[in-house]
Amino acid sequence: MNFKLFSIAIRVVIAVVIGVLLLHFVGFSVALIFAGPIYGLVLFFLFGYPILEKLGFHVSLMFWPDDSQFRIMPEHSVAEARVNQGQYQEAIDEYRKVIARHPDDIYSHLRIADLALKHLNDVKLAELELQSALGKAIGEDTTALAAGRLADLYQHTLHDAGRALEVMKQLREEIPGTKQAKLAEERIALLERLVRGEELPPANPPSKIAIRPSRYKMPE
Repeated sequence: MNFKLFSIAIRVVIAVVIGVLLLHFVGFSVALIFAGPIYGLVLFFLFGYPILEKLGFHVSLMFWPDDSQFRIMPEHSVAEARVNQGQYQEAIDEYRKVIARHPDDIYSHLRIADLALKHLNDVKLAELELQSALGKAIGEDTTALAAGRLADLYQHTLHDAGRALEVMKQLREEIPGTKQAKLAEERIALLERLVRGEELPPANPPSKIAIRPSRYKMPE
């Protein structure tokens, strides 16, 4: 069964059931005047919020591409199996084993940071792993992606635009004249506005760690 279609169908059924119950118990006119705004909120959380969340993710890809072209080592599958079982600490332990065998592997650091934030609420661990990934990054794409994830952590999780700005300025200095440096310039301009206390349009933070190195090669 297509999970996406099933999810949409479930939300449609919930929306219809709630609407029918409102009409049955309070009548059309009363529901329209008093319960209409509440029903509107229900529809938003059922349909509008998922759309906005997906839109926010795609907007983030304008700065950092997705991981569809990243080369994953076979060893990562063991760790991901633990993730699928909800064993997040065990998954991190498996990624640590991969790092011990392949010290240049930055994906494992990025994935540990992702798990630490989403499932363990361990911001410090996420920060240390992202800093490790950035320290190991080779090539403009990989360096930009690791720096972008670290800046995301500072800006969106720790709400520290100043530290995010420092990361992006450092990135700009390391890869001058590249496409990634130009994107860094755009983000630097936004972060400088935040540091000055200016208001910016609301935007969703990226929902996943995006990875797509170009020059970086995984060890065989």
